[in-house]
Amino acid sequence: MQRFAAAVSALTASMAASMAAGSALAQDNAVRAAADAFGERAGIEQLGLYSEGQVRGFDLQNSGAYRIDDAYFVRASPLNDPVLAGVSVRVGVNAARLPYPAPSGVVNYRLRTPSERNQLSLGFGMRDYETPTFEANGSWRAEDDRLSLAGGLVVRPTVRWPAGSEGEAVDLGLVGRFRLGESQRLTAFATVYERGYDGDYGLKAVGTILPPSVQPLRHYAARGSRVEATSFNTGLLYNLALGGWTVDASAFRSIWDARESDFTLLKVDGAGNVSASAMLAPRKTNISDSGELRLSRVFARGAFNHLVSASLRMRRSTVDLTSTHAVALPDFTLAGPTPVKPDVAWRGTRGEDRVDQTTASLGYGLSWNDRLQLRLGVHRTRYEKTVESVAGPVTRGQDETTLYNASVIWSPTPRTSLFASWVTGLEETGSAPQSATNAFEVLAPVEAEQRELGVRQSLGDLTLIAALFEVSKPTTGFRADGSFGLVGEVAHRGVEASLAGSLGEKTSVVLGGVAFEAEVSGELVDAGVVGAEAAGISTVVLNGNIERQLGAGWSLDAQVTYNNERWVDSANTLRAPAQTTLNIGARRRFELGGRPAQFRVLASNVTDEAGYWGSPNGLIWPIAPRTIRASLTITFGG
Repeated sequence: MQRFAAAVSALTASMAASMAAGSALAQDNAVRAAADAFGERAGIEQLGLYSEGQVRGFDLQNSGAYRIDDAYFVRASPLNDPVLAGVSVRVGVNAARLPYPAPSGVVNYRLRTPSERNQLSLGFGMRDYETPTFEANGSWRAEDDRLSLAGGLVVRPTVRWPAGSEGEAVDLGLVGRFRLGESQRLTAFATVYERGYDGDYGLKAVGTILPPSVQPLRHYAARGSRVEATSFNTGLLYNLALGGWTVDASAFRSIWDARESDFTLLKVDGAGNVSASAMLAPRKTNISDSGELRLSRVFARGAFNHLVSASLRMRRSTVDLTSTHAVALPDFTLAGPTPVKPDVAWRGTRGEDRVDQTTASLGYGLSWNDRLQLRLGVHRTRYEKTVESVAGPVTRGQDETTLYNASVIWSPTPRTSLFASWVTGLEETGSAPQSATNAFEVLAPVEAEQRELGVRQSLGDLTLIAALFEVSKPTTGFRADGSFGLVGEVAHRGVEASLAGSLGEKTSVVLGGVAFEAEVSGELVDAGVVGAEAAGISTVVLNGNIERQLGAGWSLDAQVTYNNERWVDSANTLRAPAQTTLNIGARRRFELGGRPAQFRVLASNVTDEAGYWGSPNGLIWPIAPRTIRASLTITFGG
């Protein structure tokens, strides 16, 4: 942590000297920021049916589904809060106009913009599980408005996470915006998240019943374990308007660097008996570089506007591979003491997984008097993957394919819009595991496909969005001969709905629901090796949020979320039960010493639900126990 002390000091001094700006803490309000119920994050507040990692039951990491201010981004680690204004999940009608959509949806990170006045906001408080926190946020504008800065710093000298782990964390970032002329803009950002704590662990259910609940905030990693990791993201975004044409260019680098990453795997039976292994690993670094160049122009012809665009997107992702070194630990129980990590150094071999991908796109859009909007796109992509396996052999794979997208929005009335879309996308499948007869063989990427049909209806100050969708793609698994590869198809078919907006001047609501079938088909299902339903996902999710403005600057808010039961294993023999969680909060805006201030308190999992979540990787995760967070923010300057 010492190596970041200078950077922390410099950023704090810079913001204080310039009275830098507008607290993210004061503005973090996911209910008000959300345009729909499909997923919104503002600071540490999160609501909606979907998250940055999973949409409509699918993992987004392999689907090319991330954007920064709508620019193509391939991440090795997520963006940090100090540079973010918010994060939105775009599906349905809100994804129909994207120049490069992806099956399942797109996650868009929105960078901070400076406030109108130079300000500095300082926040003090307690995050989850009595984690003390200091936060500074702000921005600064030059007098000629050619340069502006916005950024933040979060220091948690002692962090307590829901799984019971404890450590420390520093999170900082800065966004610079430069006006290079009347028609040119440049945005640059950098963000670093440094953390260290006492190891990770995961649980795997053994037998026909789930284990008893873990002890709240009890850490089950082997004693003496350690995780030390840094996430780093930086990038440039350039915009030029010239002679009716618009040029957008971007370049990003994303790094995840784990200097230590001790992990304890716990196999637990229904009585709470544990058979554990310490999974040792050396330092590993993942790096992802991505860039985009897009040229577009709108031609107006009477009542019609025609958009034409051409773009080139490139990425290189490099992932460190290491052989697994598992050390058996003494057996214990969930109620007993956790074993000590053995004093054994990792020994094994290294490898590398590298992906290079280039995509050239042409797009066309048509709009007619706010009544009709049409988008068409064709994308030619070249995908190359090289795996230098931990066993020694080097394997390579190459694929070239053409992808398409089409969407239409028709508005028969100013209040009603009907929409339909079709999207295909290329997704990674990795390489065969070490236990397969074709170990480390590079697997070809697969083509995913999405179809949807829906409606958006304005209901005064409320907006209703509803859609039918189907997302399908090939799936991998072990074949009868012991090889690993494509063995079937997975398809999620369902309906989703969102109702968001205001009930009068003082009440804001965001309500949503999704229900779908997660069907798995193919030779593994036919052979009875796996079940016909996907594991680790809830196929019914309901989420409701409300905020009510009261007198004297007070407001109250509540969020309730329901997830139905999940299959714990791919064979569909064991389920984790359904869960309903309730969060209740309050905030007050007032003046303190003549300066704007805000007090925020939020209680999560108020009813203290316990148990486990199932996950697609076969592990189960304890439900986060009840907690309360509280903070006070004061704004200076302006």
